[in-house]
Amino acid sequence: MAFKRLLRGCQCCFLWLWLGCAAPQPATAPSITSVASPVSYQHIVRRNPNLSILVVQINLGDPRVAVHVSRGGPAPDGPGPWVTTLLPASEIAAREHYDIAINGDFFAARSTHDIEGWGTGYVKGKFAAPSGMAMTAGQLWHKGTRPYLEITAGHVARVIDGGVTDAVDPAAREIIGGGQVIVRDGKAVPCTGSLATARHPRTVVGVDKSGTQLTLLVVDGRQPKLSIGMTLAELSTEMLALGCAGALNLDGGGSSTLVVRDAATHQLIVRNSPSDGKERAVADVLGVTVNGPLPEVK
Repeated sequence: MAFKRLLRGCQCCFLWLWLGCAAPQPATAPSITSVASPVSYQHIVRRNPNLSILVVQINLGDPRVAVHVSRGGPAPDGPGPWVTTLLPASEIAAREHYDIAINGDFFAARSTHDIEGWGTGYVKGKFAAPSGMAMTAGQLWHKGTRPYLEITAGHVARVIDGGVTDAVDPAAREIIGGGQVIVRDGKAVPCTGSLATARHPRTVVGVDKSGTQLTLLVVDGRQPKLSIGMTLAELSTEMLALGCAGALNLDGGGSSTLVVRDAATHQLIVRNSPSDGKERAVADVLGVTVNGPLPEVK
């Protein structure tokens, strides 16, 4: 009898072990790693005075990012002085599949006076040319002697004071012209004249000391209840606070535009409030593609 009880005990033990091995094991939840975007976005709102400032910062050292310069339309008159046609920044960004874009250089347009607001003569399709140099994918398509931003084949950005076109860095692959250098070697550069000392909508691009962080800033203006704009001195202070060692003022006023693709809908959206009351057509843009998560826009 004792032997039989021992045998039944061994059988129960074996059965228990077999069922334990055969029972399904709880699934292990897959680990989820958050992948940071190589691009950040912030919207700064201030009061007294009213300011609406939009900032995008880009890690040029991240292989998921590419920065390019694109003209509006194709050259309309062959070897003539007009090298592009005006086009809104959002339309250029859509055509080039950019995720982020800002308006670029100052420009001239055929038979156009500088008029602000809804009656502006800067409309889609007009023959135009940027005021300074412009390069796309290593091809220089407009010459000039004004200051400019260059991005090299090594993905390093630099603000250049300007000068002779033939002295362009052979490593440059993308160039966009601008007006005034407002930060140089980590210090504000004094700018004079009514356009510098009055508050206007502004677009500015800056680089840190290493040349691997690119900062794009658009501040709205001429809209007292929303944003009054900035002087160039105020703009240089802002860029220094954002870590820029060099900064270049681009075309502003009604041209100032920031376009950012929405991460959820994948639609390109004009994030600022253009002072013309609508988006202005421009000669060229600085565009960014992001092969990764887009910045969160709140």
